[in-house]
Amino acid sequence: MKRGKLIVFEGVDGGGKSTQLRRAAAALRARGLDILETGEPTKGLWGRKIREMARTTDRVPRETELAWFIKDRREHMRDTVGPALAAGRIVLCDRSYFSTVAYQGARGFDPAKLLAESQAEFGRPDLVLLFDIDPEAGLARVAARGGPHEPAFEELNYLEQVAENFRLLDLEELVRIDAARDEGAVARDVMAAIDRIVNQEGVD
Repeated sequence: MKRGKLIVFEGVDGGGKSTQLRRAAAALRARGLDILETGEPTKGLWGRKIREMARTTDRVPRETELAWFIKDRREHMRDTVGPALAAGRIVLCDRSYFSTVAYQGARGFDPAKLLAESQAEFGRPDLVLLFDIDPEAGLARVAARGGPHEPAFEELNYLEQVAENFRLLDLEELVRIDAARDEGAVARDVMAAIDRIVNQEGVD
């Protein structure tokens, strides 16, 4: 069976990646394609610990934070993403190790080292869609939509360094999307990038 495709949606908070992932999934399913929507942190043990930590002001050491993300990702890739790709499905993932490079890199870890180690362990996606938006505008969107605040990650000075780490990524599989535009314009660019991937090797 032909291996599936892994498409990762990345960017700072408020960039609209989760909305665009859902739109893309609906559009691809309408074509009859087998789609898995997933994301990180997961709803597993380590993902729950991360989410609980993110919503409080009780910080854990940066080494602990990084370890939780890696443990969560190992389980996610082993139990969810890997089997779906082996079954030939198209996997749309809301965040992956590129967020670790950007966010934990902003905690003081070496982004280049994080990226190299992640690529060695988890491989490379077929496509990374990076939603570019000014962090201040992103936080304004987060505030406008309501929902739980994540003080561990949604702080302007911190997100400015996160955004800089994202900007420094230079990867063949990465496509930058101007996320400051309206949702429809962004969606057209997203689908154009995805179409170039899913139509390869006879997948359509």
